[in-house]
Amino acid sequence: MLPTFLGIGVPRAGTTWLHELLTTHPEVYLPAQRKEIHFYNRYYDRGLRWYEGFFPATIENGHYRAIGEITPAYFYHPRCMERIAQTPSVSRVILMLRNPVERAYSYYGLKMRNTDYQGSFEDFLADQPGVLERGFYSRYFEDCFRYFDRSHVLVLITEQAVANVTGTKNTLAHFLDIAVENFPQDVGTKRVNQGYVTRSSASYARIVKAGRGLRKWDGLVDLAKNMGLKRFFGKGDSIPSMGLETRQRLGRMYADEIDQLEFLLQIDLACWKLANEVQLP
Repeated sequence: MLPTFLGIGVPRAGTTWLHELLTTHPEVYLPAQRKEIHFYNRYYDRGLRWYEGFFPATIENGHYRAIGEITPAYFYHPRCMERIAQTPSVSRVILMLRNPVERAYSYYGLKMRNTDYQGSFEDFLADQPGVLERGFYSRYFEDCFRYFDRSHVLVLITEQAVANVTGTKNTLAHFLDIAVENFPQDVGTKRVNQGYVTRSSASYARIVKAGRGLRKWDGLVDLAKNMGLKRFFGKGDSIPSMGLETRQRLGRMYADEIDQLEFLLQIDLACWKLANEVQLP
């Protein structure tokens, strides 16, 4: 079997939370051995037969109404949407979008932990300007809507989704045609991928770097994550706070983008606007 739906984006927007939510539903199949398969952006040359190996055989498919996988990098890759559309089984895609200011800050925290980055958030933005560019989500929706009808694209706003788990379950159930009552009652209430730096950040960063050099062993890397590699190194300091001036500057930079998204997607992003309208003391 090949997937019927995909979670395609965006990184640092709660896709791990979404993955854990969906894996608890008995009518949904997500690969257990690997969360992010990266087929359409890294391994497309391996062919659909290789990709099929991550999903149940037809004979085992009886009780699954939705089969999918979540790789948030798909949204940004220039060829992924075309490739996904050429897979006849995939009829629906899911995106989680987070306030682009918070998404950039979260990515900074990830780099502090995974690469032992020592600079400030402002230094990080100067070093990696592409991080801010990826917050202009509307630029990437052109490809998405070229290949998928709007009704087949579910956009979840991270801040709203995690604040109203019951509503999110209902939305997912309707979109994927699964029974909402089969979600466990308490699932989705626990926060995942919280931002912090490990106590031995340099050692942790070396292991992460080594793992990236062993992409053919992605399954082993995922296994290490599932076994709690971060917990082994321990929880250290929190990510340094974002300066109010920086938040205000980024809020102004994304203001028109947020308006554009509201118009394009016909959704309310007041929660982003409120968070970005900080006043300096």
